[in-house]
Amino acid sequence: MTITDQPKPVDTPTPTSAASVDLTDLPPAVEQFRWHLGSVLFGFFGASFFDQVALEPVAAAVDRTGRFADNFVDRGLRSFGAEQLVLWGDERTRNSFADRLKFLHREVRGAGVGDFAQTRYSALDPTLWNWIAMSAMMGYLHSFTPCTGIELTPDEEELAYALMLERFGVLQLPGRSYGLPLTLADARRWYDDVVAERVQPNPFLDEVTEALTRLPLPTIGLPPVVRAALTPVWLVIRPVAGHVVKVCSFSIMHPGVRAATPVRLGRRERWEFRLYQRLLQTAWRRLPRRIVLTPMAYHEYRRERLAQTYRSIQLDSFAPECPASATR
Repeated sequence: MTITDQPKPVDTPTPTSAASVDLTDLPPAVEQFRWHLGSVLFGFFGASFFDQVALEPVAAAVDRTGRFADNFVDRGLRSFGAEQLVLWGDERTRNSFADRLKFLHREVRGAGVGDFAQTRYSALDPTLWNWIAMSAMMGYLHSFTPCTGIELTPDEEELAYALMLERFGVLQLPGRSYGLPLTLADARRWYDDVVAERVQPNPFLDEVTEALTRLPLPTIGLPPVVRAALTPVWLVIRPVAGHVVKVCSFSIMHPGVRAATPVRLGRRERWEFRLYQRLLQTAWRRLPRRIVLTPMAYHEYRRERLAQTYRSIQLDSFAPECPASATR
């Protein structure tokens, strides 16, 4: 694609302030969805975020940095960490991080290299910026039932989207026409329109998809000595790990995005996905929350449980208790 023949930007709905979601009165299924936003099991669906680089300007920008080629697992961990700050941080943490993220992305603009030499990009283009946020929101929504076995009703899905919108809304760009879609129906329509108008095969998307079975060990959080010790074992298991991630991720991916990749899911992969779902759902039900949740999500989980304990020992009334004789 050249600079002059890029599809026109897709209009984004006008934002308004998302209504506050009452976390104390969520339906049980939506409460489970809330914790799914902090589940480490979502890692099995991490490659569903490859829809981001199905837009050529995003692929050009990511390719230009070289960080994906260096170690794309590191990049995934940084992105996951950013989401956890937005989803589980307190108000000050969320706002300061969002402001910093927008400030740093001002530098992400220009033209690609190699196959993308004629592709210009700007990370603060509203369609591209919102596409990244919607990729995460759709990924969490579409992986929920496979991970937990819980089906959401349409009303519960709408509430789950409102829950995410309240969290991710802090990332919205300023401006009347730059906000995220306000309802799930609008979000799906917007996402479908972008897929139809802008998603297409590109060399970078092909490259990262094929690299899934060659997952590198991360450098983040692993001292060099530990990384060296783990490398021989990792080289043996990474083809299997990458295959599982590929099957899970592409099974929940939008069909229009999946069609732009080299992945084709046959009968064997569909059978495998049913097996992986069973295992994930068993893990969700049986494993302790300390294991299933990320550290920030588990911290909030414990805080809420402690708050419930302290509330349970409080009085229902501060009125003086009447002696039994006073009622005679």
